[in-house]
Amino acid sequence: MVAIDSGSRSLPVTRAAEVTSRLTRELASCVILYKTVDSTLRGHVRAELEACYAASGRTGLVFAPAFPAAGRTTVAGIQLVDGVPVAETAYGRDPVHPAHHSALAKLVPGSITNTILFDASTQEELDARVAAIPDPESILWVGSPGMAIALARRLRPAAPVATDMSYEAGRVLVAVGSANTRSHRQADRLADMDGVALMRTPRSPETDSAGLLRRLANAAAAQLRTSEFDALIATGGDTMEAILDRLGIEAFEMLHELEPGFPLGRARLDDGRLLLIASKAGGFGDDDSLRRAVARMRPTQHLTERASH
Repeated sequence: MVAIDSGSRSLPVTRAAEVTSRLTRELASCVILYKTVDSTLRGHVRAELEACYAASGRTGLVFAPAFPAAGRTTVAGIQLVDGVPVAETAYGRDPVHPAHHSALAKLVPGSITNTILFDASTQEELDARVAAIPDPESILWVGSPGMAIALARRLRPAAPVATDMSYEAGRVLVAVGSANTRSHRQADRLADMDGVALMRTPRSPETDSAGLLRRLANAAAAQLRTSEFDALIATGGDTMEAILDRLGIEAFEMLHELEPGFPLGRARLDDGRLLLIASKAGGFGDDDSLRRAVARMRPTQHLTERASH
């Protein structure tokens, strides 16, 4: 399996479409082609769908951005966050990447005529709908982690490969670049944890959000190069991307999930040290999600998981 981060959300819409088209052409020969979108429908969703479908060679589109484990559901074609249409939530007022639409149909280009939109209120419902689509190789699959889970369950090998993974985190650096208030409540809960260093942007949105993120990423990367940190946790995909770019990390190994939508991976720094990396969207989880993640990364664990490729 190959996964590529296009970094397109922060690009102008025309450039985002160009990057999406180029990467899709490079991956079009893959048996299954999966285009990720944000579960809160932020970013250049419509333009990227059009570019991706045109370059994919697929004959149908399945669009299902629901991620029930994180409170993102789709009812009657409307994307909801904790039961509220996404454009009416804080994501619709995001100062950098607001969600302009709640209706999935408004994000599907008219040029794509063979489209299926999935409602899903539970992961089991999404799993069943994905499993019922024939000829998955002919489909451009578009969704969030919920669909990725459903596809993995449908396509996993009959005899999964057992992979032994061990890790241990002593000192953990937590970088909160998300403006979401939930992320800052989660960060507040780390105050009394030993061995945890916290960096974050201000709670109140500012006009120079790009500058804030740049300074946070620079400071975090500098700490990770010079200090004996074993792990990095970042909230906000842009935050993790910016820090990894500054560390020169272009690829990493996935281990497992700390919680739904909170993956843990392992990367190698240029000095040879291994660094655990974990990232979640700013609005994911409850107030103790970061605290639990740190605790789960602390003791040495020997995990045997079934990995599907």
